[in-house]
Amino acid sequence: MAKVNQLNQVGVFENRDTAAGALKQSGDAALVCRGINRMLLVRCPCGCGDDLVINLDTRTGPAWRLYERNEKMTLYPSYWRDSACESHFILWRNRVHWCTWDRDDDVWINSSDIQDAVKARLSAKFVFYHDIADEIDEIPWDVLQACNRLVREGVAEANIGEMRGQFRRKQTV
Repeated sequence: MAKVNQLNQVGVFENRDTAAGALKQSGDAALVCRGINRMLLVRCPCGCGDDLVINLDTRTGPAWRLYERNEKMTLYPSYWRDSACESHFILWRNRVHWCTWDRDDDVWINSSDIQDAVKARLSAKFVFYHDIADEIDEIPWDVLQACNRLVREGVAEANIGEMRGQFRRKQTV
């Protein structure tokens, strides 16, 4: 199988076995939902052929968050395999963004409405972008991109080190 950059939603299923049977190609994704979203099964987009089981149910322990907007899926946080193929990717709006960190990939586009909402939310205190996303009911990746753009425009400041991922309104002297 070949590496892919696109997620292919194959359906919503009531159990894991049926969902797993629907995965055929790299990037195929099947949602298991029984009243609430339980898990997302994804045929690894790297092409290794493994099926990734991604927990979405917070009642069973740490879980990813799945956002569904305009019939497209976004997963937060990123998915990082620490064994086998060691793939690390962000799933955002059905696109697979590979975490290679070798370039500043600004191909993620978000609306000016999100950027305006983020700008309005920023204060003098640093706050994590995912908390801003929760407050304004947006996807964390969209908010992160908006924060990074606001930093480039000189409107916001980003924290560094262990507090990376926090942003605040730029302080004026």
